[in-house]
Amino acid sequence: MTATDKILSSLPLFRHSLAGEIKELQRIGSLSFAKKGDELDLKKADSFNIIVNGMFRMEPPGKSDSLFLTPGSFFGPLPFTEIRQAGRIKALVDSTLLNFNLEDMYRFFLMSFKFLRGYLKIISRIGLGFSDVGRKYAGGKSKIITVYGRSPQSGKSYLSSLIALSLKRKEKTVVLDMSVTGYSVFNFFEKKITTPLSQRSDEEKGFEGIINEWIVPVDANLDCINVVFGSKVKVNPDIVSPLLFILSREYRFIVIDCSDDDIELRNRIFALSDQIFTLVKNRKEIRSQFEIFDEHAKEGQRVYYVINERYAGSVRNFTGGFVLPDFGPGDTNGGLDRMTRLAEDEAVSYMASLITRKRRAAVFETALIPALIYGGFLNALRKTEQKFDVYYTSSYGYIILSLYLLTGTVKDFRKWIGRFFSEERLNKLLDITFPTEHVFKNNLIMKLAEEACGLSRIEMLIDVPTAVLGRDGMTERRLFSTGYLKDVVAASFCMYPLFEQVPIMGSPYNSGYPDFSVQIEDMFRIDVDETVYVSADNAHPIKFREGRLMQLFANYMGFIHDRRDGNRRNGLADHNIVLEFSEADMHPGRIMEVSEELSFKLLSEITHA
Repeated sequence: MTATDKILSSLPLFRHSLAGEIKELQRIGSLSFAKKGDELDLKKADSFNIIVNGMFRMEPPGKSDSLFLTPGSFFGPLPFTEIRQAGRIKALVDSTLLNFNLEDMYRFFLMSFKFLRGYLKIISRIGLGFSDVGRKYAGGKSKIITVYGRSPQSGKSYLSSLIALSLKRKEKTVVLDMSVTGYSVFNFFEKKITTPLSQRSDEEKGFEGIINEWIVPVDANLDCINVVFGSKVKVNPDIVSPLLFILSREYRFIVIDCSDDDIELRNRIFALSDQIFTLVKNRKEIRSQFEIFDEHAKEGQRVYYVINERYAGSVRNFTGGFVLPDFGPGDTNGGLDRMTRLAEDEAVSYMASLITRKRRAAVFETALIPALIYGGFLNALRKTEQKFDVYYTSSYGYIILSLYLLTGTVKDFRKWIGRFFSEERLNKLLDITFPTEHVFKNNLIMKLAEEACGLSRIEMLIDVPTAVLGRDGMTERRLFSTGYLKDVVAASFCMYPLFEQVPIMGSPYNSGYPDFSVQIEDMFRIDVDETVYVSADNAHPIKFREGRLMQLFANYMGFIHDRRDGNRRNGLADHNIVLEFSEADMHPGRIMEVSEELSFKLLSEITHA
C-alpha cells in the first residue's frame, strides 16, 4: 500500500471508499510539491488538497492562534459544501500534496453513486454545511430497489409496477425499464413505450437534459423512463451511476426493472442497488440465483426471493422470502386502475413497507474474546423484542451474532456459545499443521460451522447478519450479506496468517482482523437511516486458565487486544452503546449474564432518546 493509498483510505471523508474507488481517486489526483517557506492565500485555492507528507501552518484571518496541518489534513474548497477557507497557509518543511481539480471530483461523484451517498452522509454527520447543490441531493437518501427475474415472463415487470404504485403513495417514485425484451412496465402503466434513453446521443442538451425529456409521467407522484427496452445496441453499463446521480435529486424511490438480457448491465445494477427482489417461478429456481448474488452483491445489499404463484400454484410454508399472489384472470392486463388496486394487496404492501420504513443498523465493534459480551446484549434484544434491519460486525462478534440469529432460545444460544468459545473447545479447534503459509488448519472450524449453520443462507434469514472479511490475505475487504452462513462464520474465526483461509466462491477469505474491521462509514453507502454503534470495553484482559489454551494462541489474542484503539465511541453514529465490564477470567456464561443486565438499561436509554 502506497502513502497515498493509506492517506486516502484513512481520510474521514473517504474512509467508506472501496479499493477501486481509491485507485480512481489516485488517478484523477495529481501530486504537487511545496518547498519550505512556500505560501498560499486560501481564498485563491481552486483545488481540494490533501497533505501526503510534510507540515503546514495555517493562519486564519483575525486570529492569533495558528493551526498546524500534518499528513491526512486537507484544505481548499470541498465539493457540495459551503466551506471557503480564508487566511494563509505556509509550508514549514518540504512537503507533498495530492491535488484534486473540482470538476474532476464532480465527474468522479457522477460515476460513483454509492461513494457520493456515503460522502454526503459523512459531510452531514460531521456538521459541514451543504452548498445549494449539495442540498439538492438530500443527503444521499434515495433508495434503489431492483426487481429482477432470470427466466422469461417471470413477472418482474408486473411486480416492479405493483411495488412502484405502492411506494408512490409515500413519496415520489420513478421506475426505470432496464430490460431489453419482454413485457414493459409501460404496458402496465398504459403508456406508450418511448425510444430507449440509452440510444439518445444529443450532446447539446447534456445528459441531464436528455433524461428530463425522457421522463413519462404516470401520475403526480410516479414517473417512468425507458432506459434500454427495445434497444438495438449494447448498452454501456456506465450509464447507471450518472442516471441514479441525477434522479436522486428528485426521487425518494428509484425502482429498476432488470433481467438477464445484458449481463454486464445487470451486474452494475446489482452493485448499485439497496434492495433486490428476485422473481422465481418455483423453489428450485432459487438455487440457480445464489452464485449470481454471491458474486455481485458485495455491499450489504438486501436480497429477497419472491415466488410467483401464477406459475408455482398455491405456495405454503415458504421461509426466506415472499409470495406474489396469483390475482386471477386479467392480472397482467387489467388496466392501470386494477393495478393500482392490486398494489394495495397485503403481500405487495408488506414488500413496499420493507422499503419505506426507517432502517436501523446495529454495528458491533470488531473484537475477539471481548465480543462474548455481545451475547448478553443480544439476549437483552430478544427479551425486549427490539429489532434492527442490519446487524454488522466481523471476527468473533460475527460468530456470536450468527448463533444468536440461528437459535430460538437463550438456552440454545448459550449452548452453542460454549461449543465455540469454551477454553477446551477453542483449544480443540487449533488443528496444528506444519507451519508454511499458516499454523492452524481450517478443517475443524469449518466442520463446527457447518454443524451450527447447516445450509442456511444469510439472505434468507429474517434478520441478516452482515460481515466484513479479508480476501486473499489482506488484498481487499468485502462485505457479505448473501452466501452460505457456514462459510462466513468459519472465515470469521480464521485470522490471517495464523489460520488456513476458507474458500468462498473460489477465493480464500479470512476474518480480516486486525487489518480490516467494521466501520460505521460502511453503513453510509447502503440503505440505512439510523446507526447504533455497540462496543465492548473490558477493564482487564481476559485471562485463560493455565494449560487450557495453547499459549501461542493466547499470546496472539493478547497482542491483538493491546492494539485496539482506546476510544470505544464512534462520533459518526447516531447512538453509542458501550458495554463496560471487568470480568478477568474466561467464563462465557458469566460475561453474558453481566452484559445482559447492563444492556437492559442502555437499550432503554436508546429507545427513549
